Amino acid sequence: MASAESEGSSPGFAGEFEALQVTLDGGVLRLVLNRPDSLNALNLTLKRELAEAIVFAASDERVRVIVLTGAGRAFCSGGDISEMDGARKPVEARNRMRQLLTSVHLPLTKLEKPVIAAINGHAFGAGLSLALAADIVLVADGAKLCFAFAKVGLVPDSGALFHLPRLIGLSRAKELVFTARVITASEAVELGLANRCVPAEELDAVVGALAAELAEGPTVALGLTKTLLNQSPSMRFEDMIELESYAVSIVTSTADHAEGIAAFLEKRPVRFGGR
Repeated sequence: MASAESEGSSPGFAGEFEALQVTLDGGVLRLVLNRPDSLNALNLTLKRELAEAIVFAASDERVRVIVLTGAGRAFCSGGDISEMDGARKPVEARNRMRQLLTSVHLPLTKLEKPVIAAINGHAFGAGLSLALAADIVLVADGAKLCFAFAKVGLVPDSGALFHLPRLIGLSRAKELVFTARVITASEAVELGLANRCVPAEELDAVVGALAAELAEGPTVALGLTKTLLNQSPSMRFEDMIELESYAVSIVTSTADHAEGIAAFLEKRPVRFGGR
C-alpha cells in the first residue's frame, strides 16, 4: 500500500492505494503503476486509482506536471487478462470500456498540464495506448513496444486508434496494429511514437530534469497551449486563430504573464508561480 505524499503531507487523497504509487514533490505528481508481479497490467483497481489521481491532478494547483511510469521491469503489459470475459454481454463490455476511456484516457489527454510518460520497460496493448495519452514520451533503450491487440483477437482500444494515426500517419498505424509486431525503443523514436530514447540507467534522471523544468514554467499558458495543439489537426485556420485570441486574452491576465514581463524588464531570471 502506498499513500500519496508531498514532502510529508497528504496532497488531498482520502486513503491509500493498492496498485498505484503516488507522490507529489516540487510541483511534479509522479504516478507509478505498481503491480510489478503482473508487469503492471491494468486491472479494475489500477484503473480506478488512476482515475482518482487524474482528478486530483486536474484540480490541485500544486500539481504542475504529471509523470507516468511503471514499477519493476515493465511500463504496462496492457489489460489484465484475468479480468477479461468473453461471455460478458456486449452492452456490459461496452460500458466497462467506456468507463475506462472517460475516466482515465480522455481526462488524461485533456488535462491542461504537461504529462510525461517514462516508458521504463515493455509497453504492450492498452499499456502503450496509455503512454500515447501523454504529451511527451521518453523510452528506455531496452524497452519493447507493441500494439498487441491482434494477437488476442481484439480491436485496438484505450485511445490507440485516435492517437496512433495522428502521431505516425494512417499507413504506418495500420501496419503496426495489423501485424502487432514488436517495436524497439529506437524505432519508436524514428516512427514518432516517442520523443527520445534514453539509456535505461539515465531515464529517471532525464525525466526528473524535464519534469522539474516544466514545473517551473507558466502552467496556465502551457495548459492552454496543449489544449489548442490537441484541437489543431481538426480545426480550420480561421477557427484556430479565433481560439488563439481567446487563449491569449486569458493568459495576459495571469500572474505568470505579469512576472514574465517584470523579469524581462528587470533583466532577471523569471520565477513563475503557476497562476
